[in-house]
Amino acid sequence: MKFPKEKRESQTVVTPPPEALQRVDGGGPWGPTQFDLPDRSGSNSQTILIVALVGVVVLLILAGLWVFAYFRFS
Repeated sequence: MKFPKEKRESQTVVTPPPEALQRVDGGGPWGPTQFDLPDRSGSNSQTILIVALVGVVVLLILAGLWVFAYFRFS
């Protein structure tokens, strides 16, 4: 037994914002995506260095607190 396929009219569910018409390039009507962002000219070595230093400082503080608690309470 076969049923006939229903025909539906296509309708726009969501429309782009009005300012989308003024965008020139990158991402289409909804703005840039993570792949459309421009490449940075420099490297991220400074950011990596800062994050690594902050991580080391946090680990040293935790180690210091652990040593303090170990000798204080034992």
